[in-house]
Amino acid sequence: MKKRKIKKTKPMFKKKRSPARTALNVFLIALLLIAIAFLGYSVGKPIMEFVSSRPSREANVSTGPTEPLEPATSPTTVSEKPVTTTEAPVSEEPEKELSRLYFVKLPPAQEFDAWLDENIAYATQNGYYGLVVELVADGGTVGYNTASEKAIAYSAVSQYALADLKAAAQRISDAGLLSYARISALSDHIVSRIDKGMCYLFENSTSTWLDNSVSAGGKSWITPFSDSSKEYISGFVSEISDAGFAGIIAGELIFPPFRRSDLEYVGASVQSPTRYTALADFSNSIQATLGEAKSYAIEVDALDILRGSDEVLNDPSLLNCNTVYVRYSSSEIGVRVEITDETEISYEGLSENDKLKAVFKNVSEALADSGKTVIPAVEEQSQADLLVSMGYDGKLIVIY
Repeated sequence: MKKRKIKKTKPMFKKKRSPARTALNVFLIALLLIAIAFLGYSVGKPIMEFVSSRPSREANVSTGPTEPLEPATSPTTVSEKPVTTTEAPVSEEPEKELSRLYFVKLPPAQEFDAWLDENIAYATQNGYYGLVVELVADGGTVGYNTASEKAIAYSAVSQYALADLKAAAQRISDAGLLSYARISALSDHIVSRIDKGMCYLFENSTSTWLDNSVSAGGKSWITPFSDSSKEYISGFVSEISDAGFAGIIAGELIFPPFRRSDLEYVGASVQSPTRYTALADFSNSIQATLGEAKSYAIEVDALDILRGSDEVLNDPSLLNCNTVYVRYSSSEIGVRVEITDETEISYEGLSENDKLKAVFKNVSEALADSGKTVIPAVEEQSQADLLVSMGYDGKLIVIY
């Protein structure tokens, strides 16, 4: 069989290109490469810049700068005590109003400074408004280191006396308490026994009158008729005022318990029906020495008011003071009180609370026209609370 012949259409030799054609092709290829390079640069550069500007993943988990950042605003002051969200909100209770004055008696066998500090602590812890410090006690003992020559010479100063009266007043004030002093005005049995210018004398004699026989413990008393007596007590008043005490309560503005025979022995001065004016005059001398800038009050026993034997209040208009403390003692009053007109008041069958109310009702009636402010002085806090419910101002009630 004959093999089939296949004709080739491709020419055996390439057609020869002209030099101009070759140069044109080279130019076009170069132009294309330039165009491609320009396009790549224009598009690729922004992409590369975007990629390079992105933060690395390590920066996102960094612990932060080593130096603290400055606050944008001024820092606010905060409490040193940390506040946590687990603490319950604290409700603000209204501050309890301070009330009552607490009486600090001259201690018989203890340093007064230490005793005073104990009472300052007690008063502040129990919401008291102030203290009434006994600086001249019933009987004449002086409770602080006074400059009084007579008190020193006649051993009237307590061996336990306050070392520095001004410092004592400052300690009371620093504790946030009001400082009052109590003085016994006419019951001195120490200096009056020696100083003839201050005591009661037998009429037309230089012998000192005593309220009982020597064997029965008879005592001498300061007389309100004496200028020496006024000077002696006023000396204490000046020292107390200068030390910084806010006020003074004067007690025992009384005559001794004269018997009828005593009145004859002592003479006309104590027999006079107007002898009470001497008590008012003595009280006014204390107030004048203290000055208008300080508070001054007198103290009278409720029992004397009920009996009608409160001579210092016979004519209240004579007294320069505006305040009268009425001291209440249930045991001293008892259940029956004999009055000077030979009648009596009976509290028999009353409870202690009802008795307290009845007594102060009687006191208010007795002093209704006096023009004086009555403030109770009682033995127990519960009594003070009851009196407040009756309308008395509890702030200055004294608790003995």
